[in-house]
Amino acid sequence: MVIETVVWYVLVLVIGIITFPIVSMVCKNLADHGYCISKVVGLLLLTYLTWILSYPLSFNRSAILIAVAAIMVASLLCIKNMPRVKKEIIIRNEVLFLTVFMIFLVIRAHNPEITDFGEKYMDFAFLNAVMRSSHFPPHDPWFAGGLLNFYYYFGYLIVATLSKLSGVPSTIAYNLGLVTFSALAASAAFGIGYNLTKKVGYGMWTTIFVVFIANPYIVFNLAGGLLHLPTASHTHLFGCWASTRIIPNTINEFPYFSFIFGDLHPHVISIPFQLLALTLILNTCKCKHRPGNRETAAEMILLALAIGALFLINAWDYPAYLFLFAIAVLIRQCRAARIRDALMPIMVVSILSILLYAPFYMDFQGTGASGIGIGIVQQQTSLLNFVEIFALFLFLMFSFLFLHPNFDRKYVIALIPITLLSLLIFQTLLIIVPLILLCVHLFRYSAEETERTERTEEAENTENSLFVLILILTGALLALFCEVFYLDDNLGAPNERMNTVFKLYLQIWVMWGIASGYCVYPIKSVLKRISRAIGTGWKVLFCILLLSCCIFPFTATSERIGFHHNPPTLNGIVYLNGSDGADGADRGDYTAIMWIRREIAGTPAIVEAPGNCYSTDSRISAFTGLPTIIGWRGHELMWRGPDGWCEISTRTEDVNTIYDTQSTQLAIDLMNQYNVSYIYIGSTERARYGRGVDKFEDEDYFECVYLGLNRIYRAKMCS
Repeated sequence: MVIETVVWYVLVLVIGIITFPIVSMVCKNLADHGYCISKVVGLLLLTYLTWILSYPLSFNRSAILIAVAAIMVASLLCIKNMPRVKKEIIIRNEVLFLTVFMIFLVIRAHNPEITDFGEKYMDFAFLNAVMRSSHFPPHDPWFAGGLLNFYYYFGYLIVATLSKLSGVPSTIAYNLGLVTFSALAASAAFGIGYNLTKKVGYGMWTTIFVVFIANPYIVFNLAGGLLHLPTASHTHLFGCWASTRIIPNTINEFPYFSFIFGDLHPHVISIPFQLLALTLILNTCKCKHRPGNRETAAEMILLALAIGALFLINAWDYPAYLFLFAIAVLIRQCRAARIRDALMPIMVVSILSILLYAPFYMDFQGTGASGIGIGIVQQQTSLLNFVEIFALFLFLMFSFLFLHPNFDRKYVIALIPITLLSLLIFQTLLIIVPLILLCVHLFRYSAEETERTERTEEAENTENSLFVLILILTGALLALFCEVFYLDDNLGAPNERMNTVFKLYLQIWVMWGIASGYCVYPIKSVLKRISRAIGTGWKVLFCILLLSCCIFPFTATSERIGFHHNPPTLNGIVYLNGSDGADGADRGDYTAIMWIRREIAGTPAIVEAPGNCYSTDSRISAFTGLPTIIGWRGHELMWRGPDGWCEISTRTEDVNTIYDTQSTQLAIDLMNQYNVSYIYIGSTERARYGRGVDKFEDEDYFECVYLGLNRIYRAKMCS
């Protein structure tokens, strides 16, 4: 474990170093010249180039090394324009990255199991499928003959690329990927806070708000219990789950939960790449040079690459960040009557963000063959639930807005009746409407001051304030969207808005977390000028909310960590090889899986029992990447839509027939139909089909290629 971890860490470090000259040329407007995102950019460039090269070549280590060489050449061309970076900035960023890496490494080493709880089986199946694929899109491991042309697989490709380059197996790379994305998110969040304030302390506040705290639900629920409120209903209050299921029939994850829960899912992988997009947008907001030079072209390309990648990593993020970029550019330019200068970069980045990833879109079929619809929300979020999730951020943002030097106190007179009227529609408008109106009110003054003042510290603070207002506004608009619309992804009532709230609230957390980290900066100076009583009251309330948000990281982490690992491990499947009776242990499956991973190359299909969602079914295909006829059926239905249910049902019946029938010829005919080469006989197959599996002992038609606690046969007629 130690060797693999060191190799992985050094590889990420080297990728960041060789990419920094490119990043620094683009991010000249930032105090750290983009050092905080150099590793994220490096991984993005490496994966993107490898992905492009896989089309004329194939996805292998040679293609990855060519991609590394291309990045090195580009960096060498940029070195002569590379600005001087202070040594303390580099040291500070590397210490932070290493510290966070080690924190989450310890957590993962004591909780490494890839189990059927959550989406771990699916994530590991996709990762292994990408690892085995030579070209893209990858094959679907749970639908033999199908492709992952319906899902955003680029995040898995990032981990697979590092795995192939480092030689670290996917069983360990799965957990190292989670650790890496956590550390990358912390570094990028710190960088944004530092670049906004040039203060290390506020960079740390931003890191804490985005990555390390939770919502204050535990304290709110305890208080509700004392006051006998009906909302205090969860039994496992201090556990890992309750704080992410506050709004009925929805999910409200936040980064710390996502990082410790252990799903290597697109919404988790995307977090550092969301922060990358925000860093590049901040750099654009600070840009003073005229469009048309080489730096501007490089900036637009990198922005398009970063924003465009969000669709391939977690498609839900792409519209929000493209919108945020457009708003940032428009607001930055409109007050100077340079709308033409604003429209050009918006058009360039929007078009390039699609063209750069054209091969993906040419294959992509969306969620289900029928696509995604938009529905109207029938049951909105209650005001209390919304506050329970974002209480600390709302407190800091409203404090920042009301204490803003350009805030006109008379504006409150108009704000009160509009806000109260909004309650007639739904409760959360009581918060969302003031946020939107206050941001719009302050945009005018901030934009005017930005254009009027010279390049002074005051002008830079106004510029930074403008960026923060954009984050607050975008987050408020996303919250408003969740109360009016939902994306219909076939979940059905009462869970129809589950994924919409899930995905968009995580984006809101990232945006408002960054905004809140900055808000502490100007509020601190304002508190010195107002009465001591108000200042003390504000500090007390802030400390109460902050401490309320810090309870979950301790209670949930202690729940997730299992100290029974002796020694700790990062191997996500080694628990299967535990002693008889151990939780989840299945030595028969483990030894067979390890044999398949070692002995079977390529993507031949294997048949195993049909899979029920969130069970140990389909473990062989998930843990090896070999495609099976049908895996977790509920997931395939989600991905392929209602039109796919007929084929899913047919495949399920065919697999049952292959195992159940006494006719060897019928079984072979069905296997030939799906190009199946191997048949797996484990405890699940023996329990479901009994004597039906005895026919595979016929040596005229089948060859036993693996004999252990379980068996694997190869069909001679299919080889």
